[in-house]
Amino acid sequence: MARALDAVRVLTTYDAHDTKTVEVMFPQLSSVDLDDSMYVVSARGRVYRGFIAFRRLARSSPLTWPLLPLFYAPGATYVGTRVYTWIARNRRRFGCQAEVESTRQIQAPPPQAKSMSHPND
Repeated sequence: MARALDAVRVLTTYDAHDTKTVEVMFPQLSSVDLDDSMYVVSARGRVYRGFIAFRRLARSSPLTWPLLPLFYAPGATYVGTRVYTWIARNRRRFGCQAEVESTRQIQAPPPQAKSMSHPND
């Protein structure tokens, strides 16, 4: 899904099952369960997990910028984390496979989204 939304081609995806490559490229992920959640590693090495990772990916693509107010609305982290956890737990029913995402380059979000940035992002 991330590749389909990557209109400006700033994301690089990695197979979470290729543990050797993941450990070499992202040593900060060496102790995490990559089958449990999606992870995003920014160009600066910051790690995002689960819903927060999905929300971070949304900031990287102009196609998903219209959704940013929803992802940063009051209560969005609470609800989004629970929805993400349910989807992640049941993803094989939907035909999904685990992937690790690495951001090669971080695109600046649109000006209105920047002001909605969560302090933990």
